Amino acid sequence: MSKLTQDMPVKVNNHWGNLEIKPYKDSNYEPLMPILQQEFPNWNSKKIKSYMNLANGKDKGVAGVLAAKNASGYYVGCLIYTFQTMDSKSFNYPNHIGSDKSFKVLVIENINACIPMLQKNIFLALVDEAINLAENYDCDYLELPTLATAHYELIKKKYKEQIQDPKDFRTYLKLSKTLTAHMEL
Repeated sequence: MSKLTQDMPVKVNNHWGNLEIKPYKDSNYEPLMPILQQEFPNWNSKKIKSYMNLANGKDKGVAGVLAAKNASGYYVGCLIYTFQTMDSKSFNYPNHIGSDKSFKVLVIENINACIPMLQKNIFLALVDEAINLAENYDCDYLELPTLATAHYELIKKKYKEQIQDPKDFRTYLKLSKTLTAHMEL
C-alpha cells in the first residue's frame, strides 16, 4: 500500500485559492505547527511531534498526513488519517448486520485549518483528496468526525447521497464509483 501514497500525484484543488493537497512526507513539522497547535491546544510541541511521527511513520499503508498549501506556499490545513478494517459486528449499520464481511475504512483522525473564515472550504478540499486516496486503496467507507458542526456544511451538501446514518460522534461516507463521478462534477 505504501507505493500509492508515496507516488500520489499532487492535486490542485480549486475550492479556494488553488490549494495544493498532497501527502506531507517531511519529518520537519514546524511548517504545520500553527495548525497542529490549534488541533492540540493542550499539547506541547514535543508531544505533537511524537504524535506526528506516529501518524507519518514509515508504513504509509497504515496512516499518513495530507497537507493543504495555498498558492503563496503557506500550509493552511492538514488531515491525519489511518486505514482500518472493521468487521460487520463492529460496523453497526442495518444493511451489514448478521454478515461476516470486513470493510476497509479510511478514518480521518484529525482535520484542521488555520484560517477560520475559510475552514469549510479547506475541509472540503482535504476530504475530497482523502476520498481519492481511500478509493485508490479500495476502501468501502470514509469515516469522518461528526458532521453536526457548521465546519462540515460543504461536505454535507456535496456528499449528502453517500452519508450513512451517523452513529455517535463519527459519520461514514459510502465510497463507490458513483461517488467518484459525483466528485468530479
